[in-house]
Amino acid sequence: MFDFFRKDKGSHKPVIPDEPPVATVPAPAEPAAAPDYAISANDGVMIQEMDVQLTPEIEEAVVLYSSGNTSEATAALNRFILNNPDKRDPQPWQLLFDIYEATGQRQPFEDLAMDYALRFERSPPTWRPGQAVATASATGNRPTFAFGAHLSPQDKAGLEHFLRECETADSAILDFNKTPVPDNDAYARTLLDCVSRLAASGKPIHLAGSEAFVVRLNATRSDDDRLSEPLWLLLLMLLQLQGKADAFEAAAVEYAIRFEISPPSYASPKCIAAAPEAAPLAGPSGQVFPMHGLIDTGSAAVFDELREFAASLAEIEIDLGQVTRIDFMVIGLLMDIVMTLAQAGKRVIFKEGSEMVCLLLEMVGVGQFAAIQPKVRK
Repeated sequence: MFDFFRKDKGSHKPVIPDEPPVATVPAPAEPAAAPDYAISANDGVMIQEMDVQLTPEIEEAVVLYSSGNTSEATAALNRFILNNPDKRDPQPWQLLFDIYEATGQRQPFEDLAMDYALRFERSPPTWRPGQAVATASATGNRPTFAFGAHLSPQDKAGLEHFLRECETADSAILDFNKTPVPDNDAYARTLLDCVSRLAASGKPIHLAGSEAFVVRLNATRSDDDRLSEPLWLLLLMLLQLQGKADAFEAAAVEYAIRFEISPPSYASPKCIAAAPEAAPLAGPSGQVFPMHGLIDTGSAAVFDELREFAASLAEIEIDLGQVTRIDFMVIGLLMDIVMTLAQAGKRVIFKEGSEMVCLLLEMVGVGQFAAIQPKVRK
């Protein structure tokens, strides 16, 4: 899928150089040598040659994950582990641990840890709760699940784990911000079952993005009349949980006419959770510039902030400890800034990033202009 070109140079530089090379501008009389690279046909992002030797499967998983294809990256790593039972390389395992942490999948992480202990006959890595910044920092450690466009096998495992956590939690959060109207009844029934189970528990539920999701359901209901019965019941359930009695009654009458059966009766919601307050995020201080969460096209402002922050400094430490993923579509912007800083004689250090994030930086050539110091697992 992804073709990366490299040369066998016979020796390898360390992943973490003691001193990063300083970029220099070639003399006008001598033409610059052409760099070794591969270009993706999909997005035109340059992949630099690197001295760190990776298997094609690992490279593919890193690119898939950075492109937002989490389930495909997870599947690729699991296949590689299963197809190579005699390999003693812990790297694919470490990348899987990173994905599970970043996406808040505690149970798959623990299952992998058991297999890791058997394979390598040593203590497995431990869960680092701070890595799941996308959920933990913003939700006060309440169980959280975000519904996407579909439910992959990994998502199903995550949902089961979420529902188990909800049994002992005081409250829960369901995120509908990125949920389109399901195009199949199986997914619609999964949504309905999850919401119904949480509502029946009587615990506070925060429905993030549910207002916009109800608008999407109503648009489908009125535009082309393709709303299936499970989606009608989900609409009624959400209107009830939102405390919208009038909207519920109007939709219930239409439901009865459409399906020629008695609709559910409205009941005031037992308890709706208040919206969670996001924990304050650390800002730049001294020579340390922290980044947080997902760095994608919606995070373009952070690159301008980094450039401004670094203007008066000779050394800049970019803290990636709370970054879950750097999107493949913006890695070129980050590379441009790092090259500019290096050419200005500044020392740039990336520290505390997960192995998945740091491998992406190495693959695109950031290591040629900056030191990359991954977070060490214990």
